[in-house]
Amino acid sequence: MKPLYLMSTRLAPSVLTRTVIGFIALVCLSLILATTWQMNQSRRERVATAKISVSNIVRAAEQQAQDTVRQADNTLRDLVERVEHDGVAGDQQVRLAKLMAQDLLNVEGIQGLFIYDAQGNWVANSFSEGIQSKNNSDRAYFLYHRDNADEAIHIGSIVESRSTGDMVIPISRRINAPDGTFAGVALATVPVAYFQAFFERMDVDDKGVIFLALNNGDLLARRPTLSALTTTNVAKGDIFTRYLPHGDSGTAVIKSVVDGVERIYAYRRVSGLPIVAAAGVSCQPVFAPWWAYAYRSMALIGMIILALASLGALLYRQIQQLITAEAGLNTARNELEVIAQTDSLTHLANRRCFDTAFEKEWGRASRNNSVIAIILLDIDWFKQYNVLPETDLAGALSVAEKVRLSIVNALIDHSASPVGNVTISSGVVAISAPIKDGRSYALAEADRLLYCAKSDGRNRVEGRLIQGLDGVGQAAIASHLIPVA
Repeated sequence: MKPLYLMSTRLAPSVLTRTVIGFIALVCLSLILATTWQMNQSRRERVATAKISVSNIVRAAEQQAQDTVRQADNTLRDLVERVEHDGVAGDQQVRLAKLMAQDLLNVEGIQGLFIYDAQGNWVANSFSEGIQSKNNSDRAYFLYHRDNADEAIHIGSIVESRSTGDMVIPISRRINAPDGTFAGVALATVPVAYFQAFFERMDVDDKGVIFLALNNGDLLARRPTLSALTTTNVAKGDIFTRYLPHGDSGTAVIKSVVDGVERIYAYRRVSGLPIVAAAGVSCQPVFAPWWAYAYRSMALIGMIILALASLGALLYRQIQQLITAEAGLNTARNELEVIAQTDSLTHLANRRCFDTAFEKEWGRASRNNSVIAIILLDIDWFKQYNVLPETDLAGALSVAEKVRLSIVNALIDHSASPVGNVTISSGVVAISAPIKDGRSYALAEADRLLYCAKSDGRNRVEGRLIQGLDGVGQAAIASHLIPVA
């Protein structure tokens, strides 16, 4: 099984910079997204809570309307049956007035009870026992019963009571003669203030609203009270135009057509009655705590992002400084490498450079089982070492001789030399199939031949072929000493 080597990779400065910036950006984006999601969830929760609250208010208003209309309807049924059976002549009229006065005490929410004949004249009412000369034939509820044989209960738009001057909701039934023709109207009036007093007990904010309206949009009661309530109609509002046509109940965020306030509404058709109940709470108090939370969260996230950005800027500057320092170190290292392998006077490769190149070429020759030649050149009274890879003895001798002749022919003045010019002596060694541990012996042999050349008079080349080296650096086969010049 091969060993497993773990290698650590150092990131490049530019990659490190991008990584740090990307990480900080990712953290900031994650914080923003998480906070946005949390704020959105909090907003939805507040809306859901508000919708539940107004839905409960609407159910309470619906129940109140149903109970009030049911009690009024039961009372009117009894009156209509009595009138249709006993009539209203003579003592019956007095009994009717007493009965209606007693019903008024027993039934909560009803302001007055009235009986009208076929011409709209007041026959009896719950306020007085005598006959009054008032006529209500012009009222919308009277005209409806006169022109429609429908015996169901009828709820009309708000009118001003002609007996008390209060704003009232008329609830009426048709009275028929024995032959089925129109004989009059039985009426119960419910004061608008009755519903508004009930609405005041509901938990809505100062800008909240609760209302009851007919199917045609005419308001029956509203909190807060409108100064012109009798002429107010909400049929053009979103509840009637956008939502009720598609469902009898629901919730929505709507801007009121009456006062322009945006509210969270719940709406519902009152079961069995031509009435719509609705309630709304103002968005401002609903979202006020949410906005406070949102501002705090945004401020906190802003400070965190600012801190991360500052940290990122600091890290970026530090990385840039490291990059600059590393570039300086690389330059210095390169310069030191040049200095370490170059002679400061001649700017030529020195012994360290020679050793590095010699080791490299020796290893390659060992692997390839090839020939490597070494030339040591020395200006007399100076030394210089060279290497000739892939070169046999003849080639190495030829190169060394050419170098020697070139120096001689150059006639470089050298006053310290007996001949007056610069000359060189060389020791040349060629090794066939060198082994790894034979470098020292080969180099020492080249150096020995160099000094042989110097001992024999200088300005000459001495060469030797070594046909193999054993492990201890000894010549395995007889070598040949070849003087060149």
